[in-house]
Amino acid sequence: MTDIRELVLTADRELFTEHDLSTLDRNFAADYVEHSPLVANGKDGLRELVTGAGDRLRHDVARVLVDEEKGLVALHGAYPGLDPDTVYVGFDIYRVADGKIVEHWDGLVEQTPPNASGRTQLDGPTDVDGTVDSEASRAFVEKAWSRFLQGQDYAAAGEFTRADDRFAQHSGDIADGVQNMVDFLEQLKADGSALTYDTLHRSVADGNFVLTYSEGSIAGERHFFCELWRIEDGAWVELWDAIGPVAPDDELAHPHGAFASTADAS
Repeated sequence: MTDIRELVLTADRELFTEHDLSTLDRNFAADYVEHSPLVANGKDGLRELVTGAGDRLRHDVARVLVDEEKGLVALHGAYPGLDPDTVYVGFDIYRVADGKIVEHWDGLVEQTPPNASGRTQLDGPTDVDGTVDSEASRAFVEKAWSRFLQGQDYAAAGEFTRADDRFAQHSGDIADGVQNMVDFLEQLKADGSALTYDTLHRSVADGNFVLTYSEGSIAGERHFFCELWRIEDGAWVELWDAIGPVAPDDELAHPHGAFASTADAS
């Protein structure tokens, strides 16, 4: 049985840090589908990206989530060298089937300074608690996502967070604390720039961590939303995110779309 965690970590390291293009033939399927707006479809798109970026490119992985149930592996990290002037930070989701990487999505944003609580986009706990039931975590987060984020029922925050307001926030615009998150979202809503969540396309659940990958809009502009939630004693206690606009021509550049899955289509 394929160890999908080791497969993805090996392929990711060989490709983006060691620049070993032979990994494309060894670890990626012949009909590999690429959904990232930064990369042309197929293995040739990855080959062009790595060759064009040069020796400075690497991928510093901070967190790894393995969702055996769905054949998904999510990586949370930074890409120094992907752009000569900018470090990109965010999430990669790989789908594995029959011992090969068959599909990839990402959500990357520019690296920002620490927030008002001194937290960065990547610091904080990294170890998955394998004693926590992944499916229970997924069900909890998807329920909370539906009501709190999609439903914009910000008053319901207390139902999904700790009573002592202990909440570690890694978003660059928001300080720690549940109330700070609620106040920020309420202010955006009042200003006509609410985060509007339309569709939850996939979740990656591993123990006490759940990554949600969804789409929607901000002030009428289409956006992707990648949010990684850490669960403790049945409550949200920590959040990392990467939120950014989706290019209007994405559907044309990537026939499968930024969010769709070939697995869903088959």
